[in-house]
Amino acid sequence: MAPGGGRVVQLGDLGHGKHASGSRKCFEFAKRYMDGFGLPYGMILGNHDLEGDEFDTDEENLAAWREVFGQPHFWSADLGRAKVVGLSTERYRSNVNCHHEVYIPQHQLQWLEAQLEAHPDTPFILVTHAPPMGCGLKVIQEIHIKNRVAWLNHSDPNPRAFIDLVNKYPNIKLWFSGHFHLSHNYPDSISSVGGTSFVQVGVIGECNRDGNRQSRLLRGDDRGYQLYTIDHDTGGLRLDLAAAWDEPRAPVPLIPEDELVCDPDSGWLCSQMDCKVGDNSSGFVTWYPVGHQTILARHTNDLLIEYDMATAAPIGLVTKVPDSCRVGLVRSDGSPAVAEDGSDVAEVRVYEASGELREAVPRSPSGSFFKIYKPNQWAERRRQKQEKAAAAAAAAAAAGVAAAVAAAVAAEAEAREPVEVLGSMVD
Repeated sequence: MAPGGGRVVQLGDLGHGKHASGSRKCFEFAKRYMDGFGLPYGMILGNHDLEGDEFDTDEENLAAWREVFGQPHFWSADLGRAKVVGLSTERYRSNVNCHHEVYIPQHQLQWLEAQLEAHPDTPFILVTHAPPMGCGLKVIQEIHIKNRVAWLNHSDPNPRAFIDLVNKYPNIKLWFSGHFHLSHNYPDSISSVGGTSFVQVGVIGECNRDGNRQSRLLRGDDRGYQLYTIDHDTGGLRLDLAAAWDEPRAPVPLIPEDELVCDPDSGWLCSQMDCKVGDNSSGFVTWYPVGHQTILARHTNDLLIEYDMATAAPIGLVTKVPDSCRVGLVRSDGSPAVAEDGSDVAEVRVYEASGELREAVPRSPSGSFFKIYKPNQWAERRRQKQEKAAAAAAAAAAAGVAAAVAAAVAAEAEAREPVEVLGSMVD
């Protein structure tokens, strides 16, 4: 990407499902599409870009992506006064839990910090497929939080590493991400931490969750920038954010006229709202302190979500609690928890209206209550596929043996039948 002039940045997920996502064919199609802009472009990988069926390993899949696009999967580029940095996931098959977790390895994180150290006076624009934990962007709880794939390195021992960089380096001005397939019309489609604005990037095609086809347009010069939404259905342009590079605090986003306000009566997507830790201004959340740096929130959509206190971010789904049920917190001896901060809570219990115990969720060895609802299904599917292939091979081998035995018996029987030779009968 040459300095100055227009360019395009694609944030991953080039295809999905029927489009043979993650395949060389998908990459080649996407390259022709990107070449059609006639502009320099930079690419990063999303989780669906490493799910190619033709590859046995993540390394092979990643190598094919690099070969087709002819670029590294993490990079930096000068954009006028600013510097754009792209980071990519490197794991799919090898993810510890859900295969759709977006995982940035340590060597990329170290490389990014070296870039920030080397250019302390340069405004940085970061692009990743998923956002960092603690950014405050809207997330779909029953999908991305439940499966623990919402944030970068969501299941890593230290998922806060990325937001720690934001707090350490004030020259990170903008951080763009996609992953959720959501539009820009929500109040938390743009959020801020310190001087950094986090920006949700929508989908230009039909693979979106709310019917809006949108992308972002960033314009800027040496003084500052303006951020717009492009509506791909109408061709309209809407200003969302503007600021000078040197402003110490992130600017306040402009509220769109067609803002989608989250209301439990307005549909499944908006009802799965997020909120800040401890906030109950909407009346839709009940909070349960459980100590150990986390807190539980019971939402009106029946979800009991665990939040990380340090980043105010949702980190996992504990269970579903129907409206007619109540939540109880107990100590290890089964008596009600009494500590104000919830540090003595050993188990979360859900009771039916009758008082009957519906479910008990113990604290895990790590100190949390969320469950792993979706382990690495790719590994499980591969195991099942291998078992099926082995069973088919065994059946074929058994059928072959049976056929050989039958042929031998038939041949022996044929050899014992009387044969007419010169008008006589012989055995």
